[in-house]
Amino acid sequence: MRRFEVYAMMTKRLFNLVLCVALLLISISSTAFSEPASPDQPSITLEDGTNHIVDLINQESQDNNLMIFTRSYGTTTKPPLVPTTEAIITNNIVTAIYTNSTNGTYIPANGYVISGTGNKASLISGFKIGDSITTSFPISVYPAQYFTVNEEIVPITQVNAGRGAADIVLYLPEYGPATKTNPWGMEITVDGGSVTRIATMTQDTSGNWLDNNSSIPASGYVLSIQAESPFFAKLNGTVRIGDAVELNMNNEVLVEASKIGYDALNPRTREDNPGGWDDGSNEPYPGHRGTDQLIIYDNSYGAATGTNPWGYEVVVNSEGKVTQVSGNNSTIPAGGYVISGHGVKASWLSEHVSIGSSFKLLTDKKQALFLFTPESYLDKAQIGIDAAKQKLILSKQQFLDINYNGMEQQITSAQAALVDLKSQIAQGDFTSFAVQFAELNARVEKASFMGYESRAVDHRSIWIRPKETNLEQVQQHIAKLHALNINSIYLETWWNGFTIYPTSHPLAAQNPIYGGFDVLNAYITEAKKAGIEVHAWVENFLVGVGNMAGPVRSLKPEWSMISRQGHDYQDVPLYNTQYYFLNPVRPEVRDFVSEIYKGLLQKYKVDGLHLDYIRYPDAGDYTNDFGYDSYTRNLFKQKHGADPIDLRPGDNLWQAWVDFRKNTINEFVYRISSEAKKLKPDIRVSAAVWPNYVNGPEFMHQEPKDWIAKNYIDQLFPMSYHPDASSVATDSLNSVALANNKALIVIGVGTNLGLTKEMLLKQINDSVAVGVSGSALFEFESLFGNEYDKALLAGLYSKPAIVPDKDVLTSFKTIISEMQRKIKKIYVTFNGMDNDKKYVKELEQLEKSWKDKKSVGKDAKEALKKIEKLLERIESDRALNIEVKKRMAADLNYLETIILVYVSKAAL
Repeated sequence: MRRFEVYAMMTKRLFNLVLCVALLLISISSTAFSEPASPDQPSITLEDGTNHIVDLINQESQDNNLMIFTRSYGTTTKPPLVPTTEAIITNNIVTAIYTNSTNGTYIPANGYVISGTGNKASLISGFKIGDSITTSFPISVYPAQYFTVNEEIVPITQVNAGRGAADIVLYLPEYGPATKTNPWGMEITVDGGSVTRIATMTQDTSGNWLDNNSSIPASGYVLSIQAESPFFAKLNGTVRIGDAVELNMNNEVLVEASKIGYDALNPRTREDNPGGWDDGSNEPYPGHRGTDQLIIYDNSYGAATGTNPWGYEVVVNSEGKVTQVSGNNSTIPAGGYVISGHGVKASWLSEHVSIGSSFKLLTDKKQALFLFTPESYLDKAQIGIDAAKQKLILSKQQFLDINYNGMEQQITSAQAALVDLKSQIAQGDFTSFAVQFAELNARVEKASFMGYESRAVDHRSIWIRPKETNLEQVQQHIAKLHALNINSIYLETWWNGFTIYPTSHPLAAQNPIYGGFDVLNAYITEAKKAGIEVHAWVENFLVGVGNMAGPVRSLKPEWSMISRQGHDYQDVPLYNTQYYFLNPVRPEVRDFVSEIYKGLLQKYKVDGLHLDYIRYPDAGDYTNDFGYDSYTRNLFKQKHGADPIDLRPGDNLWQAWVDFRKNTINEFVYRISSEAKKLKPDIRVSAAVWPNYVNGPEFMHQEPKDWIAKNYIDQLFPMSYHPDASSVATDSLNSVALANNKALIVIGVGTNLGLTKEMLLKQINDSVAVGVSGSALFEFESLFGNEYDKALLAGLYSKPAIVPDKDVLTSFKTIISEMQRKIKKIYVTFNGMDNDKKYVKELEQLEKSWKDKKSVGKDAKEALKKIEKLLERIESDRALNIEVKKRMAADLNYLETIILVYVSKAAL
């Protein structure tokens, strides 16, 4: 080999050696930040898959170390002595990053802190907010409310409330004697810190599922786990009698982080969002939002999302802060977003996002990220204060009848408290942060709630399924309702084929849960002392749900309502159970129900009879609608020459078949109302109905328009259980038009839906604005369990109110007196009216037109004439502020409705 060839070869080998050494050094340098962890070494794994050894856990900080601090270490890390970068991790998500924090970094109870010093601080600096991080070892995290059993940390989702899907509910003694839960879960009774009883999904010898329904010990509690919760599988069969249970209800959770994948951003076409359209239709869903989808909208989409009511939306401003939650068809703010969810995605938003949260759109991952840190609490408070200030200004412009001084005091107090909290966060002091923020937030919420008017003549109604088994429990519940200024109770008196009072009827029985206690008599007696009406809420032909069915179902099986497929029950998948109905076509069935109601009215002094389930089961797609027992089929065949089981929608006799069932219900309403009025002329008959008056007569054979037109119903309760306010207002408006001044409308709203407090108030307020006589809350347990009572008492229910149709003359005088007060205290004071002399005097003349109850017929009609003249004068008065005109006209129109309904009932 030539010398230069040897030299070239040696040079090449030297170069390769140097290159290998360089690559090795680079590799060593790189592995300093991506060290392979042995099975025994604690480590973290980043979103990019790299693994990093953790040097210390809950030990004093050291230089050039990667450390983890959990709540076991304390509430904050110590102020750093060397350059340090720290990240708060919650729900395995990077929530916040701090460098050289003067007072250390807050350690969340529901997460941990990753801390890097020296050359490992750069690893933390490279994290991005929203990145996912996992650990190779378990870290205990503690939710706000939880219990521990057998080292399992179990979150509590509800307290003293109905048990919904996947819920874990804590039942305390003040809830009542027992949980009254269905079979679909398990319950752990705890007394003295130990498990004393376990109830789980069990069948009796006949195959019927037995309710969980645990007794609540006076010195303990019951933990109720619904079967769909993942903790059901963990606890069912593993918890034993005698196991220790620790309950923690006041855990401080100041940091939250959640992210979820979204389906489309600003979808406009099928290509943008294929799931937003039905497979068999070219028509898009409103807002192009499909079933169980999460859609993101920004200003380039348009002014609003255009979504239908069946979802939940989060509004984000240009600063990335959540300013509004719940509702649909939201306005899209400039520079901001609306995050819109349907179905399971709507539930996710409701559970994980609150006002003040920070939002990040992770387009590369097609994810929506929501963060809530201690700073978010301050944002939430400031957003709330700003909204309350704006509401106060608007209220003055609209001359609303609210407590202005009280509202201003709450705002001022909240502002001062916010300054204190900002100082605490700056100093890293979280010792009492949660408590102080709760007090601040209560002031902010109260200021907002005080912006709603409280009427002196107003239905304040509530539906109650009584569960009390002694007088003391009834007295406690009546006291709570009286304090809330509720004036009408609709007490479930005939349900699942049982009465709530002792009965000797051979086909009925008192519900055994009462142990012989006459809860109806107790309610009537105690409510009367408190000035509260009691109406008997009855369920007509519904005589059983699940394994709870009255004697009539087993004693008279031939009376059962039968479906097209031959079932004697209606499947209700939402509740995973069956509903059993009697057949209203049979005369003996109608006689039976009539006998129950006559006995009730003869024995008890109730103020009204409230008809619920006054219909057939929902027909659905007509593949399994109801009314196909042999008796009904033969009766229809005799009249029309065809067996209805052979009929389908569109057939010549289909409408006759619909009318046959609809008229059966109509005629029963006529009968029951007439019998009730004959027994008690002053009784009011009401009905809870589905507010779809177009489809109701066909789908449910329910036609309230007919009942009202023929004067059989005094009050109509549309069950408007929606997540948004616009749908409830629409139901209210349609119901008012349907009633046409021949019945009062009381809008039913769902406190059981998990609405925000603000949304519940808005639903009621917006319904009042279109002419309803008040509101009915469904129902007692969720009202107080979700603290809607505090929100209502701050504004809408802040003043006591009289029932509009109990004593019409008193209502007449009260509304006039309230109008005179508002003229003097508000309209003149805020310069909406020059002086109070003219209209106060005219209102005095109006009041004098109705002298007393003896001359009610002539005087009521005279009062109506004066109201019309006064309305005309107000409208033509150019000196009167336009907003004052609206306020006065609204009061007079409401007064007119009350009188017109009374006149129609009195047939004057």
